[in-house]
Amino acid sequence: MRLKDKVVLIGGAGSNMSRATALLFAQEGAQIALAARTSEKMVETAERIQANGGDVVMHQTDLTDAAQVDTLIDTVVTEYGGIDCFIHAAGGFFSTEHDITKMDPEYWDGALQNNLRTLFNPVRRLVPILEERDGGCIITISAGARVRQDANAAYAAAKAGMVATAKNLAKELYEKNIRVHALCPGIIWDPLPEGEIAPVTTQLERLGNPIDVAYGALWLCSDEAAWVTGLELTIDGGDSLFIDSPIRRKVLA
Repeated sequence: MRLKDKVVLIGGAGSNMSRATALLFAQEGAQIALAARTSEKMVETAERIQANGGDVVMHQTDLTDAAQVDTLIDTVVTEYGGIDCFIHAAGGFFSTEHDITKMDPEYWDGALQNNLRTLFNPVRRLVPILEERDGGCIITISAGARVRQDANAAYAAAKAGMVATAKNLAKELYEKNIRVHALCPGIIWDPLPEGEIAPVTTQLERLGNPIDVAYGALWLCSDEAAWVTGLELTIDGGDSLFIDSPIRRKVLA
């Protein structure tokens, strides 16, 4: 129960890393508010939380729309009395197409909007709410350096921007006792297993699992990390060290 009585808002809630994080946080005693542009995957996540006795609410919200975000946050505060942690899991636009001369300008703009505006809109509203709770934690799920290099330039720019934003906000919000971090996952393509969330195999030579990221987020949101802020936490099995992993290289071939 490392998050007992904490209210956690997860933006961009769907499958994969955001689902694993929601499930693990609920297991650890948090009250969960899910927000996503589309409802299907969010509903599946909520049903798994409810099946395990967890406390969860859902809100269909486009995080790029400031008015919708205002409504979302006002509603969650009314439902739970406040918010302690925000997990920013929106994003997308990963591909291994590198030819900038063939990239549509709308694709570039979409990558920045879906990754950065979806972080900006909630944070600007959440700062006074977290401050009222005597502090809290904001985490954005970016991407590891190796993943950014394997992807296209629009994705790389957006994900690097998320890291820079987190570090800048960590300094800005220090006096408000609000911790801000960026999680930077590697190749997280191993499927999330059914049932309760528990650590996966201890082998380094494997694909990353969404659970690996969820446990990193759990530590950072817990009181165990109360004296940690501005962290760029890479969770990639060593890929940022340019380790040659045949398993991980194969999926990008």
